[in-house]
Amino acid sequence: MPFVVPAVVLVFGYIRIYGSRPLVLTGTPILLVAGYVVLSLPYMYRSVDAGLRAIDVRTLTEAAQSLGAPWPVILTRVIFPNLRVALLSGTFLTLAIVVGEFTFASLLVWPAFAPYMEALGNKQAYEAAALALISFGLTWGSIGIIQWVGRGAPGQTQVTGAH
Repeated sequence: MPFVVPAVVLVFGYIRIYGSRPLVLTGTPILLVAGYVVLSLPYMYRSVDAGLRAIDVRTLTEAAQSLGAPWPVILTRVIFPNLRVALLSGTFLTLAIVVGEFTFASLLVWPAFAPYMEALGNKQAYEAAALALISFGLTWGSIGIIQWVGRGAPGQTQVTGAH
C-alpha cells in the first residue's frame, strides 16, 4: 500500500475527509496515529506472513488439539512463540517507518523527528549529536532484542514445518 498510494496522497485525503464537519480530526493526534497505522500495516503484515509461512501452523494446531489444548493455549504456547521474531521484526520495522516518516507529521502540523534534529542541530550541536547517538543506540538495541528473543529459552526449540 505505501508504494501504491504515497503518504502525501493519503494525508491530503485525510485532511479533505476529516478537515470539515461533522467530524473534524485535523488537529488531533488520532488522525496522525490512523495515518501511521495505514502506512505501516503492509510492512507488519509482510513480516507476520513470512513468519507464518516459516512454520507449519496446521500441523502444530492439529497436534495441540489432539493433546486436548484449547485455542487460547494453542495461540499462546504454540503459535505465538514461533512468531516472536517475526512480530518483533515487524514492530521494529514499523517503529523505523514512523520515526522516519516526515510527510504525515509535517502536513498534519505535528513535530517530526528529522526536522527536530535539524532545528536542534542549528542551535546546539551537542544535543543533536546526542539525539543521533540515542537513535543509533535504539536501532542496535532493537536488533539485539530480536537476536536475544529469537534464541528462545534454554531447552526450548522453535518448531518449523517442512514444505
